[in-house]
Amino acid sequence: MTVTSIPSRTGTPLQGGYPPAQAAKDALTRDLSAELAAQGVRVVGLRPNGLPETATLREAFQARATALGMTWEQWQASLAARTHPQRLSTLEELADVAAFVASERAGGLTGTTVNLTMGSLDD
Repeated sequence: MTVTSIPSRTGTPLQGGYPPAQAAKDALTRDLSAELAAQGVRVVGLRPNGLPETATLREAFQARATALGMTWEQWQASLAARTHPQRLSTLEELADVAAFVASERAGGLTGTTVNLTMGSLDD
């Protein structure tokens, strides 16, 4: 299982190598699935839209918010405004989907990335 993010599929300013690195994880998910499926190994990615309760999100994007002249709270609100329910994903929601994807009930999923962007990115 991999975790990627919206910049893997969209152009975004002030992120340097982050979007290409995320796109590489999407490609790795597909390639590993093609390579390992015959051995019964499924490979699935998850693409959430921000997880503000994680320290890594703030560490990664506080500087971007500052560069855009925004407070951390304003930056989070701008991300949430792009989603259909006007809020960001939670870590619990990501964990719930990860548990399902890892289960046999999701046996038909492989070589794909599950869109958890709450409507902010169309697949």
